[in-house]
Amino acid sequence: MPSATPDESRAAAARELLSGEQFIARLRESVQFRPRHGSADSLRDVVEQIVRNPAFVQSRLLQRILVALTLGTGEFRVAEVSALDARTAALVMALVELRVAGDRSESDWTAATATAAAACA
Repeated sequence: MPSATPDESRAAAARELLSGEQFIARLRESVQFRPRHGSADSLRDVVEQIVRNPAFVQSRLLQRILVALTLGTGEFRVAEVSALDARTAALVMALVELRVAGDRSESDWTAATATAAAACA
């Protein structure tokens, strides 16, 4: 069986990458029938989870999601959509809803992102 050319390999890898917006859309599709997150402050909850367990894979993924929501940057693998447990996926969806609603200031989002980044550094 012939091996893939470099161009074919890059094309295959690109199909596995999602922008932050695409990742959130896929995650939304996968969790639409799961229970909702019950806390009133999902931004605080996300940061607390990251700070509490910064080395956990889910915490690192949460930190990247937070950056994507705050700065509009980042790439995610398709497989990462299913990397979150049900509780954390519900928390992320609550975070997305908070961002869309615009109930928190940009400085709140920037501070949360900085705190999470410092914890994961």
